[in-house]
Amino acid sequence: MENYIIWIGIAVIVIVFLVAIIGRYVTVSPDTALIVSGSFLGKGTSVFTDRENNKMKIVRGGGTFLWPIFQQGKRISLMSSKLEVAASEVYTRQGVPISATGTVIIKVGSSVEEIATAAEQYLGKETHELEEEAQEVLEGHLRAILGSLTVEEIYRERDEFGAQVQQVASQDLEKMGLKIVSFTIKDVTDSNGYLESLGRPQIAEVKKNAEIAEAEAEKT
Repeated sequence: MENYIIWIGIAVIVIVFLVAIIGRYVTVSPDTALIVSGSFLGKGTSVFTDRENNKMKIVRGGGTFLWPIFQQGKRISLMSSKLEVAASEVYTRQGVPISATGTVIIKVGSSVEEIATAAEQYLGKETHELEEEAQEVLEGHLRAILGSLTVEEIYRERDEFGAQVQQVASQDLEKMGLKIVSFTIKDVTDSNGYLESLGRPQIAEVKKNAEIAEAEAEKT
């Protein structure tokens, strides 16, 4: 009888141990990265080592076992975020105040280095904190580029204007482990009618061509 009780006790301990071990296996979806810190991280392309020789293991789209006591894991989202950026009444190179708005899609980079960089700065923080910091960087560069151009350059080369903002802002966002997926200038306005006056010749030309085409169509 005593042996029977002993074997039951051993079986219970083994089952509890196995359940605990199985519970330490963590799966990760493709839109999330698991940052594993602690000891026994091993080597390989998924292990990032910084200048101070601190290590972290990056796991995404799979799973890993976390050693009890020795390791812990935290998740960071790799999903994109849509931001609205704006710069109001920024004086251009000519001294004309211009306002601009844009839509930006950002995300944490996909490489081990980019994920590790983002983890060092944002792990444990809310997503909105990451978005707010990125928005400040983007709006700062939007204002800077606006101030370096003429109204004519902004009006006629809007795509180039947006590309300049994206190029300059990308350099700072890379230091945060982030990258710009897309950047689009939505609107450029001014309160003095400067942009409207630039558009009048084009509008007049379009109307003139339309009238000519209509007159020729009536002749046939």
